[in-house]
Amino acid sequence: MKRITRDQACVYGLSGTLEPLLRVEAGEPFVIETHDASTGLLTSGEKLPVPENTPYTAASPAKANPVGGPVYVAGVKPGARVTVEIVEIALAPHGVAYNQPPISPLGNASDWPEAREYFIHKVEHTGGEARINERLRWPVWPMIGTLACAPEWEVRSSGGGQGPWGGNLDVLDYRPGARVSLSSYHEGGLLFAGDVHGCQGDTEYFGTADESEAELTLRAWPEEGAPLPAPRVVTDDTVVALGIGRPLEAASHAAVRHLLDWLVEGYGFSRHDAYVTAGLHPEFRLRIYQMTSIDELDFVVGATLPREYVERERGD
Repeated sequence: MKRITRDQACVYGLSGTLEPLLRVEAGEPFVIETHDASTGLLTSGEKLPVPENTPYTAASPAKANPVGGPVYVAGVKPGARVTVEIVEIALAPHGVAYNQPPISPLGNASDWPEAREYFIHKVEHTGGEARINERLRWPVWPMIGTLACAPEWEVRSSGGGQGPWGGNLDVLDYRPGARVSLSSYHEGGLLFAGDVHGCQGDTEYFGTADESEAELTLRAWPEEGAPLPAPRVVTDDTVVALGIGRPLEAASHAAVRHLLDWLVEGYGFSRHDAYVTAGLHPEFRLRIYQMTSIDELDFVVGATLPREYVERERGD
């Protein structure tokens, strides 16, 4: 199987001018061996995430969230879309989660001094759990933090870039079995992937998750349709339309409008029925995937509905 090795997966600028590292046929599986967000500097869990130990202050934009790519997918055209299926995420035996007061949402809270401390936790991936200690343990939840096509003409950083082409969105539903639709602006789509998390709560509240090395197995193929306002996700159970923006209300309204348009264009709903569904279906959800205090990142919201409902044949 074709692959991008970890020593090659050190791209920090999403650009359509880069030569593809891989060329694959539509639907052909390929592997990207990814670094964690610190490109190995904090991977052991033995160093505190102070400025001299991190990639975030030594370069501008920060050299964080390295990705592997670009991958050229045969048949993908500019001005169209590409579907990326996440086949497998093989996590490293452990990841690290760390707090940096400059990007902590509670960094200035006098009544929560713990948020003003630099700390790091090693997170073991064992027995289906992400484990810090006996009490702090929960199901492992491997996901891709950064998945993107190259933007149309600009170069966007792998850590701060976001748009219809994807980017650093930290969507918990970017999991094995999911299919993600991205806007393509170049021949072959020019895909990038990295920033894998072993687990993460909604919003990625203090700015990092369980940052882990991994091996990603992906497949991709052309998708018909005009470019999207933001990525879409189809899982085994749900459909998810993303909205990206600030303030949070802007991202939420963008996600809902994106879902309504998808119901009409993709699933045959009338505009009236789509609107009523969003207001009344008890399993309609807004998930806040990313709401960090990192200034260059917009907020990311997913408007979701059960897949079984949206794919139901229309009755009389």
